[in-house]
This record gives sequence, structure tokens and C-alpha cells, in this order.
Amino acid sequence: MKFKRFFFAGALLMGLLAIPAISASAANSSSDPDATLPSYPSAKQWANIKKSYPDLWSKIGYYKTTRPVSVTVKFSDMKDTKTVHQKVVRIPKGTTVIGKKFKMNWSKTHVTSYFQFDFDTLSYALLKPALKANFAAPRQWTVVGAKRMASINKYFVKVSRPTYMPAYFSGDLNKFPGNKVKFSPWNASTDQVRITPDGYVEYTKVNSGQDSYRLFNLVPVSAVKIHKVRVKNNTRYLYYSHHLKGLGDRQVAKTGSTKYRLAVKNLHQPFTMFDGDQGDFIMSKYQLGKTVYYTQSGSYSA
Repeated sequence: MKFKRFFFAGALLMGLLAIPAISASAANSSSDPDATLPSYPSAKQWANIKKSYPDLWSKIGYYKTTRPVSVTVKFSDMKDTKTVHQKVVRIPKGTTVIGKKFKMNWSKTHVTSYFQFDFDTLSYALLKPALKANFAAPRQWTVVGAKRMASINKYFVKVSRPTYMPAYFSGDLNKFPGNKVKFSPWNASTDQVRITPDGYVEYTKVNSGQDSYRLFNLVPVSAVKIHKVRVKNNTRYLYYSHHLKGLGDRQVAKTGSTKYRLAVKNLHQPFTMFDGDQGDFIMSKYQLGKTVYYTQSGSYSA
């Protein structure tokens, strides 16, 4: 039975689910009201935080498509904030994605079930056929919907975290500015490495001064498919076929799909950043080659 008989695809109501853009400043800019220094709680403080907030770590939902899925994405524009580019992105059967399932009660008699994709984790390989150079990230949710959750379940089944993905981690890593530099926990201000749920590594340079939807081009500087993973202690070794520009990978073979290796080391040096209200973000540090990166791995609030 064809997909279109069950689903409609696209972003939900324009006004309801449009997400406001937030301007980003340079890492060391005092003009950014959200900029703050990283803080390193003591062992005793960490113990109290974990005791008080048992659900502080990020919960990442991994799903695999059991059939091909077509989803309409409303891309924004790199220059014009009012322009929307509507394109269909096709996701093959057997693709691992990050997302969540939920229901929306539009009225007493109108209930719709949805699968919401975490758009920022969709790989360039998936988006490439639909992309143009002037496209930017959408400002609305990227979803597919159906009348019943049973229909959603036929296309998305929950799976375990892939070996190449660290725990509490949705894929984005940004260069760590340093302990003495104020930066925003909300918007990245440094170059980014992404490890995608469908098994790619991508490197993208930051577009300083842009809003949150145009901080990074959807076309990365470089990208490569992961062909092998090895985990030893707190380090994940990702193997692929060619050098990834912008990263400190190493050549470990003369030819083949595992010619280069990237070490992704968890430094186990978590820090917190004030969220501007009554809580903190928890950030984790990773070393890729010789460069230190950070990513959000949790949060808590009073």
C-alpha cells in the first residue's frame, strides 16, 4: 500500500509552529546578552545536581524507517527572511533518524498523530537532492502525520543508539572557545562538526553574525560516510575512505573504505552554562584530533 494513503507531510500550521530566529554574536562579544563563562561544578556539587535532577541528561530518540518516507520541508532563505522554499526530501528505507512521536488534539473530534524529525540531524546526503545554495534551515517543525499512531508506527520503529553516536548526544559539536571566553549556550559561534544518525561526519564553518537559522550552511565544507567504528575506553574511532577537510583525522591505510580514522575522545570534563532563567545547560567536551569541541548533553532547572 502506498505511503500517500496514510500520510500527509510537511510543516504544521504556519503561525502556530513558526519558531523565532535568534541573532548570534561572535564568541567573545560582550553584546550577546546570553554569553556566559563555562562553570565547572565540584564533585560534591555534581552529586547534588544528579540527586536533585535525575532526568537531567538529554533523551535522544533513534528511529529507523521501515519504508521509504517523503517529507515536505519548508526551507528558509540565506538572504531573505520572508522567502520559503518548499521541497520534498525523500528518506530511504532503513535510514536511522532522530525524532519523536506525538499526538496533537486539534479539537475533540480531530486528533492527529505525528513523527517530528530533528531537522538539524538530517545528513547532507539526505538533503542534497532537494538543496540549492541559497537554502537555509526551516523555521518550522519538519513532520509527517497520520490519523492514527498505528500508521506512524508502520514507518518508524525505535532502535538503539548507533555505535558511532556518543550517549546523550544529537550529533553537533562546536569548537570550544576556551574557559576564559564568554559564549552563548543557545547559539553556536564557532565551526561545527556533525556526526549524523545515518552515519556521516560533516564539517561546516560558522556564518558569524547570522540568526540561528543561517548560522551554518546546509552544504558542508566536507562530508564523508562512516564505514567502520571501534570503541576503546572513552574514545570512538571512526573510519572512512578519504580525508575530511577541516578535521585532524589520520591516514591509517593505503587504500579502501577505512583509509582514514578520526578519534572522538570524551574528555569527561562536563561544564555548565547559565540558561538565562533558573537553570543550566550541561555541556560535554570531546577532542577530535587535536581540537577540543563541546556539545550539549543535558539541562536542569529550578
